[in-house]
Amino acid sequence: MKRVIMIFLCAMLLSALPLTAYATDSGDGNGVTITVVIPHTTRENQADEPAPSPPANTLYPVSVWETQENGRREIIRTYELAAWEKPEDIPRESFIREGWLYELADITRRETASVDTREHSETVTIDTQTNEMSAVLGLLAPTIEHQSEDGHIGVLQLDIASIKIETAGTRSSSFNVSATREYPHLSSNDTSLIPKSITDSGRTLTLASIDWRAQNTVAVDYERIPESYTAVATYTGTGSRTTVTGYTTTAEYSGTIAKVLTGRTVYTAYFIGIPIVTPTVSRQSGDEPDCDAADPAEGDMADAETEQTTEPEPTAEPEPTAEPEPENEPDQNASILIPLMIALIAGAGLGGGVMFFRQKKKKEENKEADPDEDEDTD
Repeated sequence: MKRVIMIFLCAMLLSALPLTAYATDSGDGNGVTITVVIPHTTRENQADEPAPSPPANTLYPVSVWETQENGRREIIRTYELAAWEKPEDIPRESFIREGWLYELADITRRETASVDTREHSETVTIDTQTNEMSAVLGLLAPTIEHQSEDGHIGVLQLDIASIKIETAGTRSSSFNVSATREYPHLSSNDTSLIPKSITDSGRTLTLASIDWRAQNTVAVDYERIPESYTAVATYTGTGSRTTVTGYTTTAEYSGTIAKVLTGRTVYTAYFIGIPIVTPTVSRQSGDEPDCDAADPAEGDMADAETEQTTEPEPTAEPEPTAEPEPENEPDQNASILIPLMIALIAGAGLGGGVMFFRQKKKKEENKEADPDEDEDTD
């Protein structure tokens, strides 16, 4: 009987665990038989839980501020979206704060931009036929529009001090030159008396022709004979000159150019606050308080609730609630308890074996002491 009690106590000790061990007599007197019951803990008994879906892209506001005016509450959230972000990811769900229910009223969109400015100079070159400044200024525009390769645009002003006029090119040409010389008081009209070349304005001219004139005459045998001669000599030659074909004028225009840079898109969400009103039911004396009058999940928002009085309503009998079904223990708990259960099973088996051998030894001692009683017992 004691052996049965010890086995029952070991079973009760291990009944609270997923594993149970029993120690019993084999019946042949050779040893102890330990039976271990291990529940089926394969994943086939466990419900396949759906894999968690990846979280949606969440956009966080860059600023949030709350306004209260004339009893109206409003929460404004501002989001700055890059080109790869979607406005559909902006949270639009209603939420509760300090006893107020905030619902989305409107969303506005605004583009942000910045301007990049810098100083720029541009050189302009034109061809002119004159080098007079007044004529050149009439050919230059006072302002010009400029657009750079990277998209900067602006209006540049003419810098008069930067105007430079240079000769574009020259052309050489030749021409005929002549000069006349008189040689008076010559004794005869002999050409040897006349120089064959002269120098005029740095150019050398050669004798081309001579015109003789009688200067004084005398009567000889009733004839007038020249007493002296004057020679008028003509000299000719070739000259050259250089002619300017045109002028090149350069001028600088300077000013500020700018470029508009596209920034982020700003979305502003407006949430309007609605006060949460919890109705209270008036009770007569003797009635029990209705525990379902207020939502316990919103008990921390009681400072913003408005009390209202309503007509008493008949109290409905509470419906019986079903007992919650026990949930299966997670795999990780079973994996943790397995080593502990094995240790308890080993301890239970060892304890059962020790008790069995002690009972058997005691039984043998009693048999030796009173053999007749042992036969009656058998």
